Formats: sequence, structure tokens, C-alpha cells
Amino acid sequence: MASQATRNRKTALNFDHAWARMFGNAPVLPKANRWIVLSLAIASLMGAGVAMAAWEVNDSKTQRKLDDRLGKDGTVTGQLKDINTKLNMSRRQSDQTPAMVAEPTGDEKLDKTKPGATVMSLESLCVKGADTQLAKHQLELCQEMAKTELAKYRFSMRMFERSKENYDRLKQIQDRRRQLSATDYANLEYNTNELLALTALMDNDRDRYQTYMAAYDARVQHIQNTQIALTRNALKGGGSGGLSGILSGAASAF
Repeated sequence: MASQATRNRKTALNFDHAWARMFGNAPVLPKANRWIVLSLAIASLMGAGVAMAAWEVNDSKTQRKLDDRLGKDGTVTGQLKDINTKLNMSRRQSDQTPAMVAEPTGDEKLDKTKPGATVMSLESLCVKGADTQLAKHQLELCQEMAKTELAKYRFSMRMFERSKENYDRLKQIQDRRRQLSATDYANLEYNTNELLALTALMDNDRDRYQTYMAAYDARVQHIQNTQIALTRNALKGGGSGGLSGILSGAASAF
């Protein structure tokens, strides 16, 4: 028992000296609870050791993950360089401009100016009838219809040619882009602006085409309504006296 008490006192003294070396003064502990506090301190140190070991394990795992995500030289800059290298290789190997839809050939090919192989004059398309006001107006409407349909066709063909020009410009811009490196920031920015400008132009072309096609369709519909109104008036026996009223009525109805 005496030897046990001596060992306990030595342990306490060693703890006091260790505490003083670390914190500058010895702990002031009640004598009655000295051994309890000592036991708690030892348990805390043991727990801290376990926590330190667990932290080292987690830290090593984190470091391995970071190493996997860093470049060959072990830095974030190196990782960015590796990414740029891969992007450049991928861009040169696979980023090719898709081919444009092939233009129809043979019997399917359309002429730029005429919708059919047989060309007829307006006089042949719209034959002059009786020498009356009604017949004259019907002739004018027929000619307006023919002109509108031909204008609609030719405008569509011009827009078709415009789409080919836009595709050629797109291919040139993308070909130049593939020659740039990832660090050529100024030229990359300029090239990007070229693409954006071309995209805006193509959007504008599409809007203009759709709007004008809608206007052509509206004009054709208006001419047809006017023809019907004139014919209905003639069948009712109105003759051509009410032509201005018919035209204004057709326009308001349209």
C-alpha cells in the first residue's frame, strides 16, 4: 500500500511539473479531488490522441483527393493547364462544323427566278375578258395575285442563298477559332464576338423572312377576298357601280 501511495504521489508531481512547463504554473486542485482530476486529464489526453489519429487519417484521404484533382506539377495552375490542353486537343479533333443540308439537285432543284420550266406572261396568265369595269378589275386582281406569288417565290430563293452565305461565314469563323490556343484570350474574345454578331444577323434574317412571308400571305388572302366580293356583287346584279364599297368592305373584313 505504501509503495502504491508513493507511486501515486510521484505521478501527481510529474503531472504538476508537466502542467507547469506547458502553461507556466502548476494547477490549483482540491486535494480531495486531485486524483479524480488527474484521471480525467489522462483520459482527455488519451481521447485527444485518438482524435489526432482520426484527423490524420481523414487529412491523408483529403490530401489524396486534392492530389487527384491537381495538375501534374501538383498545383491548381497545373490542373488548369491540363484542362486547357485537353480542351484544345478535343477542339481540334472533334469540333468540326456540321455539314450544311445538301441543296436539291436534278428535278428537285429550283430555279432562282422562275418557279416552273414553263414561263408565261401576265397576259397569258390573266386573260382579258369582256370590256366591262368588273372584268377590268378582275384582270387587275389576277395580275396582282400572279405578281405576289412570283415575288414570294423569288424572295424565298434569295433567303435560301443568304442562308448559304451565313453558313460559309460560320465555317470560316469556327475554322479560325480552332487555330487559336486557350491562352490567346484577345483573339478568342474577338472570335466569340464574331459568332455572336453572326448569330444575331441570322436571327434577324429569319425574323424578316417570316414577317415578309406573312405579309405575302396576307396580300394573297386580301386579293382572293376582293375577287370573291366582286363576283358575288356581279351575281346579285350590282354590276360595277358599287366597286369602291366592295373593295372597302373586303379590306375591313380582312
